[in-house]
Amino acid sequence: MRCWYEIAGPERGTVISSRVCFSRNLRGVPFPPKLNFRGKKAVLDQVQKTVFSEKSSIPRYFSFTELSGMKSGQLLALAERGVIPPDFVEQPDGRALLATEDESCSVMINGEDHFLIQVRQAGLALKEAYRRADKLDTILDESFSFAFDDQLGFLTRNPALLGTGMTVSFNLHLPALTETGAVARIASNLRPLGISLRSTLGFGARPRGAVCRLSNQMTLGISEQEAITNLCGIAGQIIAQERAERNKLARSISIQDTVGRSLGIFRSARLLSYDEFLNFASIVRFGIATGLVHEIGVETIDLLAMRAQPANLALAFGGGAQSPEEECAARAELVRKTLASPAKDP
Repeated sequence: MRCWYEIAGPERGTVISSRVCFSRNLRGVPFPPKLNFRGKKAVLDQVQKTVFSEKSSIPRYFSFTELSGMKSGQLLALAERGVIPPDFVEQPDGRALLATEDESCSVMINGEDHFLIQVRQAGLALKEAYRRADKLDTILDESFSFAFDDQLGFLTRNPALLGTGMTVSFNLHLPALTETGAVARIASNLRPLGISLRSTLGFGARPRGAVCRLSNQMTLGISEQEAITNLCGIAGQIIAQERAERNKLARSISIQDTVGRSLGIFRSARLLSYDEFLNFASIVRFGIATGLVHEIGVETIDLLAMRAQPANLALAFGGGAQSPEEECAARAELVRKTLASPAKDP
């Protein structure tokens, strides 16, 4: 089965992914950080028993995994792919994961809250991701009865998530707005509106790989539908600005030369550090979106972006420890094989 990021989606040239999360907790049970190991294990046992009950309405295509039984490299790879948060890697004991094989739907158990329901889809598909997340939320609520207050809404450990307990976001590829320095300005303008625009790969005014996350920061006093409508509207404006700037840049012979040279190096390099990979992948992805590169799809670049991360790369090449040079060589080999040109007729 293909993973969610291997599938084409609307506006995929700019919108890498759409994501919906619900934070939920059990009635009458302390939040996970207040539980000792025995308390967390009791939650896991309850979840596992319910999931595999004959009367369970939770779809059978979800698998249940206790993270304490996984190796650190496997946990790091899951975190790199966004299936689990980084703190699950450092403290896996008493935590578990319910997930579909394509990794589009997952439920993280015993993080900051008892449940973190997550649905991700490729491209501009927030409404579809919400529909799936809401359906899973309803099924789990029927099975576990989530903590809810008539005035405060869903109860969560983080007061900022009171209300709907829902966070929605887009991962956006914004190379043109990054190049012109507009990302920082847009982020500043959105902050008073309760909307965040920040780099997903490091910090600073110039995001690594030009990938930014657009997300809501308010959940109290606003409905789920309003949050989705607001974020989709803002995303539409950013997409339009990015597209306009891309069209200007793509007409420059200097930019065209940069794209061509970058694609050539990307395809033939024998060593690629992760920072080099992010830089070349971003430039090539820009070239695909503007029509300067025809033979590769953005889905291929996004697949590489997942597989070229250090822990995922190590797993793909045997899972053992790699020296810096071995890691760079393995990453370059992965890119060369993935982007290998089809054989031409003589």
